[in-house]
Amino acid sequence: MDSNTNLNSSTPSLNRNWNILNWNIKGINSEDKCSAVKEKIEECACSIYYIQETKRDRFDHSFIKKLAPKRFNKFAFSPSTGTSGGILLGWNNSVFSGEVIEINKFSISVNFSSTHNGHNWTLTTVYGPCQGPERDEFVHWLNNMHIDDEANWMLVGDFNFYRSLSDRNKSGGNMNDIMIFNEVINNLGLLEIPLKGRKHMEQYAE
Repeated sequence: MDSNTNLNSSTPSLNRNWNILNWNIKGINSEDKCSAVKEKIEECACSIYYIQETKRDRFDHSFIKKLAPKRFNKFAFSPSTGTSGGILLGWNNSVFSGEVIEINKFSISVNFSSTHNGHNWTLTTVYGPCQGPERDEFVHWLNNMHIDDEANWMLVGDFNFYRSLSDRNKSGGNMNDIMIFNEVINNLGLLEIPLKGRKHMEQYAE
């Protein structure tokens, strides 16, 4: 249901951990779902939350107040297409100042700067289509991302791909999908990072 990622600075005297909450919510149009998200945000003490498959075409501050504590005063979203997809990314501006650099139907990218130590990094939140022409479009977009070798860049989300058959909850699987995903990871020079909570694919650029 969720996974938390810890980020920490490389300077011991300035070391501090931050949590990111990642959740495929499968629709955020009920009071119960909003309450569950707010409770989970408080429970994991995250500074950034990312919700996939919102199935909403818009968000405003009044709706954000229903699903996030008051300290989360900044957000960006990619609208759903009909009743499918949709991405919401929110953050606490007293911890990270953020500048949105790209929003498309697959992702949101934000440049963050820590108010604690001034360190800069980029987060790209991802939701990949399961099938059809949009899946091919998603793979092409992901494979052609430009990530500078010196950049601190994290990709997090639901790619709707898996790296090996052991990642599946069910038996079987598509070996071609596995090869495609691993090729993209290798092309981008991504490294898998440890997670808390239920296992999801989260990557960051080295």
